[in-house]
Amino acid sequence: MKTGKLFATLSVLLITLAVAETTEYSAVEAAKHIGETATVTDKVERANQAKRGNIFLNMGGKHPNETFTIFIPADAAPKFADFKKYEGAIVSVTGKITAHGEKPELTVNSPEEITIKEGSSGKEETPAKSETPMPAPAAS
Repeated sequence: MKTGKLFATLSVLLITLAVAETTEYSAVEAAKHIGETATVTDKVERANQAKRGNIFLNMGGKHPNETFTIFIPADAAPKFADFKKYEGAIVSVTGKITAHGEKPELTVNSPEEITIKEGSSGKEETPAKSETPMPAPAAS
């Protein structure tokens, strides 16, 4: 009987989590939501790799005037060999917004965590998981 209640409780919890929507913020708005799990969508003004290997995707301005940073730690950097592709693109990233000093940031460890909404081509891109190109959506 206890197993049935546990299963029912877990099922309700999982359904609730699946239905819950993540709030979306711009780079400027993200500063007001430190500690929240949310999606941040904005233009990457500069993509830079520091001497120690960390990668910084600055949004809302170039360093030191950025309003938000997507932080990629050095140990994950090899997965982002083409990180410059994000520069100039509008991207979305979802996770817990944290503070680095007084500026908001979100840490990512895999390219699959970043979605390019609009790149230099003006078309939405999703992280590549295979070499097969995806067909463009039909115009409505």
